[in-house]
Amino acid sequence: MWLCKSKSPVSLLAMRSHLLLFSLTLLLSVRAQEDIRQRAGDASSGAEQNAEEIPGVEQDEGAASPQEERAQEQEESVSDELLEEEGVLVLNQHNFARALQETKFLLVEFYAPWCTHCQALAPEYTKAAQILMEEFTHLRLAKVDGQEERDLLEEFNVNGYPTLKFFRDGNRTNPIAYTGRSDSGGIVKWMQRQIGPSAILLEEEVRAELLINSQELIAIGFFKDLTDPDVKVFYEIARNTMDITFGITEQSELFQKYGITKDTVVLFKKFDEKRVDFPVDEDLGLDNMELSQFLLLNSLELVMEYSQQNGDRIFAVKVPNHILLFINKTMEAHLLLLQNFRGAAPSFKGKIIFVFIDINGESANVMDYFNLTSKDVPAIRFINVETSQRFLFSADEITSKTVMTFCNDVLNKKIKHIMISEEPPEGWDKHPVKILVGKTFEEVVYDETKNVFVEFYAPWSTHSKELEPIWEQLGEKYKDHENIIIAKIDATANEIDGLRVRGFPNLKYFPAGPDRKMIDYTRNRTLELFSKFLDSGGVLPEEETEIQNSEAETEKEELRKSQEARKNEL
Repeated sequence: MWLCKSKSPVSLLAMRSHLLLFSLTLLLSVRAQEDIRQRAGDASSGAEQNAEEIPGVEQDEGAASPQEERAQEQEESVSDELLEEEGVLVLNQHNFARALQETKFLLVEFYAPWCTHCQALAPEYTKAAQILMEEFTHLRLAKVDGQEERDLLEEFNVNGYPTLKFFRDGNRTNPIAYTGRSDSGGIVKWMQRQIGPSAILLEEEVRAELLINSQELIAIGFFKDLTDPDVKVFYEIARNTMDITFGITEQSELFQKYGITKDTVVLFKKFDEKRVDFPVDEDLGLDNMELSQFLLLNSLELVMEYSQQNGDRIFAVKVPNHILLFINKTMEAHLLLLQNFRGAAPSFKGKIIFVFIDINGESANVMDYFNLTSKDVPAIRFINVETSQRFLFSADEITSKTVMTFCNDVLNKKIKHIMISEEPPEGWDKHPVKILVGKTFEEVVYDETKNVFVEFYAPWSTHSKELEPIWEQLGEKYKDHENIIIAKIDATANEIDGLRVRGFPNLKYFPAGPDRKMIDYTRNRTLELFSKFLDSGGVLPEEETEIQNSEAETEKEELRKSQEARKNEL
C-alpha cells in the first residue's frame, strides 16, 4: 500500500490574510489532536509506572499494544483461510499447515506464472481436481505460486517448475514426488493409486484369468506370505507404476496354475513373448529398483513407435543405446523393412531400444535432429543418449542380418561415431555475436588468448528466442574488447566432441589459457549479470537467483520438441 507523507506546518505569519481564518481553524484542530495524544501518552506512562510499582508484575518491553494485537489476530485469522480457484486450493506459507491438517491426501503443484509448462499443465490440473472432488472428500489438489512463496520452495527443496509433491496424513516432512503423467487422466490415476489398494488381491482362479485377459499389461505378485517385507516393496512399486495394472496372491491354486514354485512377480502382456517372470531373490529379497526396471523394460514392445505418449516410457528405461528406423507407413515397401528391423530386435533386448518413426506422424520432427529429410527415408540412425554419440547405418539394404551386424559393430566399437556440423555462414565472425558451427568451434572457443562466452541454443526453444535480444546487446557491449568473444551455436545442428548440452539455452564460458576450462553459467539471464560475470573473469554473481527455469527445456523436452533425443525431474 502506498502512503503519502503529510506536509510540514506553515508559519501563520507567511500566510496571506484571506487564509487566516482557515489557518487558525486548522491550528486549533492540530493542537487538539496533540493534546489528546499527550494525555494518552501520560496515561500510558502512568500505567507503565504503576505496573512497575506493583510487586510481582514484570513489564514486557516488547509487548504489542491492544490495537496491534487485534490487528495481528485479525490478519492471522484471514491469512490461514483456504481459498480455491476452480477446485484447486491456493496455498501460501500462512495456510499451508491448515491445508495439511484438514486434508488427508494433498497434491501440491509449485508453479510460476511465467512458466509455459505450468500454463500447459493448468487446465489438466484443474480438470483432475474437479474429477477427484466428485469422487473423494478427503483428497484435494492445491497450488503454490513459487514466485511469492520462497520459504515454501526452500522448505520442500523445489528447484524447478512445475514441481508436484504429494502429502499424506498431514506429514509435512516427507512428501512424495509426483511420478505420473501431466494430463488429467494421468493425475487422477496416480492419485487413485496413492490412496487406494495399489494391487488387486486375487483369491480365485476365475478372477485372475479375467484380470489377465482384460489388460494389456498386468503384473501379478505371487507371494507365499503376504506379511513378508517383500510384499510392501511390491505395493510401493505398484503405487508408482501407472502403465501397468497390478495383482497379488498367496493362493496355492494360483501358484500351481501358473507354474510358480517360489515368490515371483510375473508380467503378463498381449504382445511379444506374452509372459516374463521375475523371481524374488531368497537371500536379498525384492529390490525396488531392479523390479521397477524389469517392468519398465518388459512393458515396452520389442520395437516401439515413438510418440509423445510413450516417449517417457522409452527414456525411463535405463538402456542408453537406441536405434531408430525412419519410414513412411503409407508405403508397403517400408512396412516390409519394418518387419526386417523387427527381426533383429530380440537379440538385443536389454542392450538396445528399437524405435521406428513415421515421417508422416506426430514425431516427424525427430528427423531434424539427425539432419534427415523425407528424401533420405528409409534410413537408420543409432544414438547413445548418454553421450549423444551418433552412428550412421551405411549398409546397402535394410535386412535383419545387416541391422544385427550394424548393432554388434556399434556395441563392439568397430564403427566411429559421426559428428554433424553446418557450414560456416558467410560473415560469421563479422558480427558482435559470432556464429559458430561444429567446424569452427574448436579454433574459436579454445583460442588461448580469448575468453569466449557461448550460447548453445535450439531454434524451436522459446527461451532461446527470449534470450536472443539480450545476447545481441551483450555482443554489442563487448564487441570492442580484444580478449572477450560473445558467440552462439545451434546445438541441434552441430555437435562438439566430448561436450554434451542439456537444455536450451545453455550458456558456457571458456576462459583464456591452455587448460581448456569451461564454466557453466547458472544465474539469471540479464545483461547486468552477464556483464558482472564477464568483468569478473567468469566468477558467478553471488546475487539471489531465480529458481532455474525448468522451462530451460530438459532433456526430455529436447526429445519432444526438436529431435526427440534425451527431461530433469525430469
